[in-house]
This record gives sequence, C-alpha cells and structure tokens, in this order.
Amino acid sequence: MKLSKGMTAFIIFVILASFVYVNYTYIYQPKMQKIEQLDRDIELTAKKIIEGKKIAAQLGSLKEEYAALKEKLEFLEVMLPKEKEIPDLLIMIQDTLTEFDVDFTNFTPQNISWEKDKIYGKMPLSMSLTASYFDLIACLDRIENLPRIIDVQSLRLSKTGKEADKLNISINMFTYVLRKEGSQ
Repeated sequence: MKLSKGMTAFIIFVILASFVYVNYTYIYQPKMQKIEQLDRDIELTAKKIIEGKKIAAQLGSLKEEYAALKEKLEFLEVMLPKEKEIPDLLIMIQDTLTEFDVDFTNFTPQNISWEKDKIYGKMPLSMSLTASYFDLIACLDRIENLPRIIDVQSLRLSKTGKEADKLNISINMFTYVLRKEGSQ
C-alpha cells in the first residue's frame, strides 16, 4: 500500500513533532531546570566565598584582639581570687594588719553575693581596728597594693578614750571573687 505524498508528509510531521515534544519535555526542560539550579548554586557559593574572604581579611585583627583579651583575662584572674583562694587573701590582709601594728578586734568575712550574668561575686569584709593614724595610712596603702582587688566601701574613725594617738577604726570593704568555671 502506497501512501500519498500528503499522508507521508503528515506522518513525518507527526513523528517529528512527537520527537520534538518528547525531547523538549523529557530532555530539554529537565536540563534547563538543572542549569538554573546550578546557576543559583554558583551564585550562592560565590556569595559565600566573598563572605569567607571578608572574614579571612579580618582574621588577623581578630586573632590579635583575642590574644589581647586573653591576656587581660589572665591579668584579671590574678586580681580576682577564686573561692578556694579566699583564705590566702584573708591571711594576707591579717599579716598586713599585724605588720603595721594595727590591732584588730573584729575581722569578719561574709558570704559571697553572686550577681546574675557576671563572672564575679562580691565578698564583704568588715573589720574593727585600733591603730595610730599613720599606721592606718601605711596599712591601707599596703592593702591597696595587694595583688587582689579590694574596694573600701566605708571607713569610720573615732578617738579611743585611753590614748590620744590611737583611733578606733571601722572598715567595710569588698573583695571580688571569680566565679567557678561552668557555674552560673
């Protein structure tokens, strides 16, 4: 059976149209979608590379800042005793009082008060002393230069009834204590 030229052309056209449709639908469109996805991935990766280069450019200064902060922390850790070092601090204060001929009648460390979200707490100390004015000044100067932070909150002086050159002294002060690692 012989087909007419029109029918042959129509069949070729239908086969060709089917071939184009199948290629477009199942090959071309998925490939285009894959290309678009890869283009988006390339764009995202390029942004990440730019961001990474910015961070890398700051890395040197951030390392220097980290080293400076670490050094400052080490310095502060020397000035802020940990709880287990409190007896040593109290002994240093007591030795200083004894060295300068300051008589202490009352030396009372109190409980540490921890402030929320801070790495340190305050430990109040109250003392009642008897000393001459100049011994007191020398003693306070030495306490000020101890390797720990001590903050005098109040200082009251009054004459003793017995000796004209001796004073009754009442001191309230704080020392700061570094919080234990991991406790908040």
